Amino acid sequence: MDRLTAPQIHPIKKLQILPPSAYKLPNGGDLFHLSAVEDDATKIDFIFDAGSSKNEKLISRLSGELLFSGTAKKSSDELHESIDRLGGFTNVEISDEEAIVSVLGLRENIIPLIDIVLDGIYDAQFEEREIKQLIASKKQQFQIAMEKVSTLARREFLSNVFPDSPYGQLTDLADFEEIDRENLLTFHRTHYIKGLQKIAVVGNLNDQEISHVIQATKKFDRSEDRPVQQSFNYTPQQIEVEKTGAVQTAIRIGRILFNKQHEDFIDFNVLNTILGGYFGSRLMTSIREEKGYTYGIGSGVAQLKNTGYFFISTEVGEQYKDATIAAIQSEIEQLQHELVSTEELELVRNYITGQLLKNADGPFAQMDRFLSVHKHGKDLSYYNEILTALNKVTPERIRDLAQRYLNWDDLIIIKAG
Repeated sequence: MDRLTAPQIHPIKKLQILPPSAYKLPNGGDLFHLSAVEDDATKIDFIFDAGSSKNEKLISRLSGELLFSGTAKKSSDELHESIDRLGGFTNVEISDEEAIVSVLGLRENIIPLIDIVLDGIYDAQFEEREIKQLIASKKQQFQIAMEKVSTLARREFLSNVFPDSPYGQLTDLADFEEIDRENLLTFHRTHYIKGLQKIAVVGNLNDQEISHVIQATKKFDRSEDRPVQQSFNYTPQQIEVEKTGAVQTAIRIGRILFNKQHEDFIDFNVLNTILGGYFGSRLMTSIREEKGYTYGIGSGVAQLKNTGYFFISTEVGEQYKDATIAAIQSEIEQLQHELVSTEELELVRNYITGQLLKNADGPFAQMDRFLSVHKHGKDLSYYNEILTALNKVTPERIRDLAQRYLNWDDLIIIKAG
């Protein structure tokens, strides 16, 4: 082996991701199963139509955290002890549009684990004691978070990007006082008992075990999709949020954009990576390394079911806030007027390709990749579309996208500090 010579780089033309087997649930939902697991580790995700955009942002999150607070037959402690005894682990993740209840365990125990978890979800009682304890804890966390300039900037940004949408709804301290058990039970009946959308199974389960999972969900219904308000209009503006005594200023800049259903999404992701999407990006190089204004800065495209938004986020010393915003504007305008070099474009191509390979390494990651495209009506061929687009994108295309979507006058600019 000649260690003085770098290995030859071979371009990746096709990404191999195993497609899961598909089954229908009794309620019309879908079950996806990926069995290519070399050991007995098993993960099952139950995906419910119970996200925080269902006009019940606070109730959604409280409901999710209280799912395993006890049933009519088991207390919270007994429920968790029965899961622990089988070596299981559960997690509830609430996003804007869905709630994912994950169960992890060994194959030999996964069937009793599923039965316990589904019973816990279906028969959740939301006892008053558990509700009061959680609300007291969440109120304290909320008050602490509201002291952070990053929280203030994020809230102000979302409320102005989505002024007429549940995505822009903000929780206030007073909202905690209005929560009662009936609110939670109503949300639970509507979005959990009648909201099971799909199940993702990763594990070496046989047909009989998959059949058991399917039959165990018979008591869950599935209502028709309840689309989020789709009037995504916003007003470009600059807003300053005062925070007395703050030594740093949080900056959020962005606009409504799109998700992966849009024809420009893949190429815009290349533009975003160049601007602020990885550690070697222009924003990091200019504002962190050269000017020393911040420890970290980045940009991204957040994807929602019906739309998406572009954002730039950082925190800087109060004395650098205006200089930082000017530097961000300069980097954007440079992309609009000067062509990206072939060397930089090639570097970013390789970075994005590497991230694709990293994020599809192993069956658990591959199921995540499948679910990521499935929710937007696409299949696994989308990842090869990305590779094809990466090889075709040109400096001229990057410049044109910057001119079309990153017009400075189209952006919302938030300063909180």
